[in-house]
Amino acid sequence: MANELQRGQKADITKNNPALKKLNIALNWQADSSIELDTSAFLLGDNGKVADESDFVFYSNPAHSSQSVRLANNQLEIDLLKVPSNVNKIAITLTIYSRHNFSQVKNAVINVNDLITFKFGENLSSETAIVVAEIYRYKGEWKFNAVGAGFNGGLAALCKNFGVDVSDDTSAPPPTVSQPKPQPAAPPQSTTPVQSSATSTPSTENIRKPMRLDPPSAPTNRQSISSSMPPPSTSSTSDTSKRVDLKKVELKKGEKVSLVKTGATLGEIVINLNWTQPQKMRQSGGFLSRIFGGSQSDKIDLDLACLYELQDGNKGVVQALGKCFGSLEKPPYIALDGDDRTGAKTTGETIRVNGKYVDKIKRILVFTFIYEGVANWQQADGVVTVKCPGSPDIIVKMDEYGSDLPNCGIALLENQGGTFSVEKIVKFYQSTRYLDQDFNWGLRWTSGRK
Repeated sequence: MANELQRGQKADITKNNPALKKLNIALNWQADSSIELDTSAFLLGDNGKVADESDFVFYSNPAHSSQSVRLANNQLEIDLLKVPSNVNKIAITLTIYSRHNFSQVKNAVINVNDLITFKFGENLSSETAIVVAEIYRYKGEWKFNAVGAGFNGGLAALCKNFGVDVSDDTSAPPPTVSQPKPQPAAPPQSTTPVQSSATSTPSTENIRKPMRLDPPSAPTNRQSISSSMPPPSTSSTSDTSKRVDLKKVELKKGEKVSLVKTGATLGEIVINLNWTQPQKMRQSGGFLSRIFGGSQSDKIDLDLACLYELQDGNKGVVQALGKCFGSLEKPPYIALDGDDRTGAKTTGETIRVNGKYVDKIKRILVFTFIYEGVANWQQADGVVTVKCPGSPDIIVKMDEYGSDLPNCGIALLENQGGTFSVEKIVKFYQSTRYLDQDFNWGLRWTSGRK
């Protein structure tokens, strides 16, 4: 049974568990879907500060250079054997993005390997940041400190408190808005295959009738905590060339923004699709079954994929269906990081685009489909994040929940002068064939399975 701590209490982690070398730290809460929270970690020295900006693990730097701390879907993984010797404490924090505060967040709890739990953050008002807990060394062992201290200023204030220099303007610049383009005529309701002009192997899809599923009940919490923290330190490093950019851009439907090209080529573009994890389902079944409230046998297999068109006219699809995983070093210069059919991964699914070959790519249409299970998009509450070195994170939320169709076009990337513009689509289809027709891709589609 887990040791449930109160604010200010400490507990041993490794003293009574000498074989424990890796920590799985889960942060969970209940809030409206419009409220965005971010988990971060600061690797601190004896002075309570980071040695440099790389010791700050957050959404734009999800893994420490030592691989000792990794962030995935707001959860942290800590390899105690890899923590650098100059790091004596790891501060775990939670912040609210945009104009919200922690009075709008309920049932917040941190869980460490099911050994330690700490309910934090209740009865706060205007605070926008919380130092949730600390993992620290003591006489050769690792311990847990239940901090639960909140203050105003958000992630930027936390950074300054721990010695990370951030850009003066941490608000995201508004994306360049263009008028939504006219929608093509609805595709004919026919199963006749569309002839493809692609030179790649014909792709496959699977069409199945969607069903409905009741949402799981919300988790409960019986403890309220009130906390405060002194104003953060205003000290920061003087090397302005190493400032951390905390910006994000959240696109609305029909809006687009261009990735920043900082060198001769774009860096690697990472497109990640992730979903909500209710705490109630954490102890049973796989990742997707926890989302949709079923057992492992009732899990939903939700796949990330993309259509691509190269400048030479080559067209195709990157997806797990048909084992079309792509390649980064040869056409199409786009690759899918495998396929999670068990529902066990917490990092969602990821497509990578090799920025060295951006001039060879004309456009990429990112989409997702439910290969097996129920089309309940509101329950999944999916979010796509596009990351590119030098650019703010681009957030595309799948926030139109009225459809029960199993396929969703998410975002369109188009080549513009050696970089990509990113446009939010979020439109639903009966199958990938109709998505193809809507954007005039012209591939040949047949039924298939994994």
